[in-house]
Amino acid sequence: MKQLVLAITVLLVIALMIGVGVFKLGLVPVNADVPPSGLETRFIPIAVHASVANHAEEQPNPMVPTDENLIAGGEVYTVMCARCHGVPGRGPSVLGASFYPPAPQFTVQPSGYSEGELFWIVKHGIRNTGMPAWGRLLSDQDIWQVVAVLRRLNSLPSAVENCLARLIVDRNDIPRKGLPLTMAHG
Repeated sequence: MKQLVLAITVLLVIALMIGVGVFKLGLVPVNADVPPSGLETRFIPIAVHASVANHAEEQPNPMVPTDENLIAGGEVYTVMCARCHGVPGRGPSVLGASFYPPAPQFTVQPSGYSEGELFWIVKHGIRNTGMPAWGRLLSDQDIWQVVAVLRRLNSLPSAVENCLARLIVDRNDIPRKGLPLTMAHG
């Protein structure tokens, strides 16, 4: 029995040393222009979802989804989020689709995260994904208003849609660095 335990321990140590060697020698591809491995695409999302669920408080959105709050959240979304996550009525973002992992396209597929989890993600960001932590730039109220918009992005009241459509047209009249709204960054 002792020999079996010793053999298993030696095999685990060798496997660990090989794994560390592979990482230290730079043999793991990190370029974003090739598809990731099946192992990466299966396990990284599980780790991200588990971490968000563990860290986010499960709480309802304290912002009542009035037209005023939805317009305020929509303005923030248009300026800070739409470039990567898509513009309502215009489909997915080419920029967001180029990230690895691709930025969720909320105009195509609503988020599966709860409101509390969305708040946590917007406030704290997600490392190594391109999702910044907006908590230093936006107030909690701003973030909750964005969360309210995310929950209703494809079913906003017409008054809110009209206001945001005018804002999007206004922003597209002044392209940033020569790129349309869904392509510009920063």
